[in-house]
Amino acid sequence: MDGAVVQRQYVDSRFGQSHLYRAGPVRESGRLPLVCFHMSPHSGIYFQDLLAEMGADRVAVAIDTPGFGNSDAPPTRPTIADYAASMGDVVEALGIGALDVLGDHTGSKVALEFARQRPAQVRRVILLSLGMWTDEESAHGAAEQPREIHADGRTPVLWWTRAVRMSMKGRSIDRMARNFHVTQLHHRTSHWGHVAAAGYPARDALAEVDKPIMILNPEDDLYRITPRAGDYLTHPESHIRDLPGWGPGFLEVKTLEVAAMIRQFLDGIDSPAGARRDAPRRS
Repeated sequence: MDGAVVQRQYVDSRFGQSHLYRAGPVRESGRLPLVCFHMSPHSGIYFQDLLAEMGADRVAVAIDTPGFGNSDAPPTRPTIADYAASMGDVVEALGIGALDVLGDHTGSKVALEFARQRPAQVRRVILLSLGMWTDEESAHGAAEQPREIHADGRTPVLWWTRAVRMSMKGRSIDRMARNFHVTQLHHRTSHWGHVAAAGYPARDALAEVDKPIMILNPEDDLYRITPRAGDYLTHPESHIRDLPGWGPGFLEVKTLEVAAMIRQFLDGIDSPAGARRDAPRRS
């Protein structure tokens, strides 16, 4: 896919070195930077196609969460608040002021908490799926353990088979292979992201973050759960946008369509892509 060049960079944060992907115009565009937070157990590489597209008219950054991708891990299991605070370190190291944020799955909760911690800095928030779990569902996620590593080498095969089976139709094997390796890193701590997400009070955060929030709801494992967020959206511009038929890997299959939705929300550019709900969805 053509687009802006995506570069890689390291900066210091509270847990050591943080790795990031960055794209953007050479000259100031007048648009706020977009900073992206990934799902677990992936890394910022998952946003590479989107960064290339969004980087045509603004700085676009995707940060490897501490303990994922190429970022150093915290010494002990962190909370979503810890992850968000470390993202703040990275943003400060990059010299970014006002910004928009985007999160995916676990990254959605990091984005919410980032906006909660830095209300004067964040303008708009985009969430790709959001785990609005009940207490019982959260308890199940909080009990997640490190993955079992098998001596016969079947572990990556099981993960690869699962990735192929779950991926949205049209996602190329090349794209899956480019991203797959990051799911196999840090096998003893990669469950920390899910545990942190399970313990995060998303309802409280949604009610507190009085910013325009757009929630994109693809047909993945959170498709029936994400709409519960509708009861907690407070800003009149906040809304949920269903994406039926779109599944895991949609950022790679539908990059241009997603970028159009993002620009419409961030910049007020009209776009026919998707089906928008103008009011918060109530389940």
